[in-house]
Amino acid sequence: MRLAVGALLLLWGCATPPAIPQRPLPAKAGPVFLENDWEGALRAGREGRRPVLVEAWAPWCQSCRSMRATVLTSPALDAWADRFVWLAVDTDADTSMAFLQRYPVDTWPTFFVLEPEHGAVLARSLGAVSLPQFLGLLEQSERTFQQGRLGTEALVRADALALSGQHGEAAVAYQRALEQLAPEDARRAGALVSWSKSLAATGASADCMRVAASELPKLSRVDDRTRLLYVGMGCALDTNTDEARAVRGQFADEANRALGAPETELTPLQRSSLYELACEAREASGDEAGLRDQARTWWAFLQLQATHANGAEERAALDSHRVMATALLDQPDAAIPLLERSERELPGDYNPPARLATLYLMAGRKDEALTASKRALALAKGVSRGTVLAGHARILMAHGERAHAERLLTEALSEMDRTPGIPQDHLQRKVLERTLARLRASNGASPK
Repeated sequence: MRLAVGALLLLWGCATPPAIPQRPLPAKAGPVFLENDWEGALRAGREGRRPVLVEAWAPWCQSCRSMRATVLTSPALDAWADRFVWLAVDTDADTSMAFLQRYPVDTWPTFFVLEPEHGAVLARSLGAVSLPQFLGLLEQSERTFQQGRLGTEALVRADALALSGQHGEAAVAYQRALEQLAPEDARRAGALVSWSKSLAATGASADCMRVAASELPKLSRVDDRTRLLYVGMGCALDTNTDEARAVRGQFADEANRALGAPETELTPLQRSSLYELACEAREASGDEAGLRDQARTWWAFLQLQATHANGAEERAALDSHRVMATALLDQPDAAIPLLERSERELPGDYNPPARLATLYLMAGRKDEALTASKRALALAKGVSRGTVLAGHARILMAHGERAHAERLLTEALSEMDRTPGIPQDHLQRKVLERTLARLRASNGASPK
């Protein structure tokens, strides 16, 4: 999420959804996820001689919610239910900090496949994927587990380097691993995403952008291209050169071509992300009229998806995109009824009232924003309160309560410091620190 309004939403605690800590499961047979029990999952894997599929998600992650409502509840996974041990790790849960020390996560969702004896990573997949992409991950990972990593050593080593934070070495290792993968190999798109992310992590945004531009035409599937396109656009937006501006245009053209793909070839989330990319390109080029036209088309798509969604969870999965699209159109009131519906239908979820608070504030309805934010705070627990508290502080500032907002953020950061095991680079901490720094800077004080 890189639109100006996207960054704003993250700071306001409205970056995205899921809700209740327990996974809604289909009524029929299918994968049953253990919740936040890493050691128990490895033990079950050893006892049953099965690999462990880990879904690392977060309560604010819209992509996670979308996959949970569609891909991870698909009947196509029934045949795989007993071939893996299934584990869901909430990266905001206090009990997940030990897991994150060993398996750092900076992309949501991230999927790991672990061998159970020592917890070694057999495969890693970054970001939301379609059902065919997820099935490809399962198929390849099962072969890797059964064959003892045969033919996957280079990719496994690259993942290990990335997980240890050695992104420069990881980028080189991913490049070498890709040289060994056939063009039709199901792992290729995921490896390209990982390579690009490692390049970006080293500050080599221009190289990341070039990799995406070079490799996109070689990917035959539109869902694979969409996955790489999203990372590549982020790198192109971080690069302020004539080359980057030209590449952004190429990426925008690719996004619009992909939007013409048949409905079955992209998930609603992937299609909505393509609209987001196209809007980003318009915004970066200063094309205000084109941006509004693109945002109107995006909003029409999001309204249609709300009508066709199979239940509240699937409908709410795109609520944060609805906030972005209507913000770009300067029509926040248009999304309010849908968000109010999400709050009614998902009463245990802090995200609908947090997003409503953002919309109310954008619409100048400050008192309603404060009331909605208080409802969100009452539902958010533990580390997850960070983004909601940041949003609440923003609303307090709009009410002229700057000292109250600063005290709230300072106390939240102090509480994090007193909580054992929370990494210094945890996203929730970063959001609080960034919001506090901006508050102090706007008050003429030096950010600490």
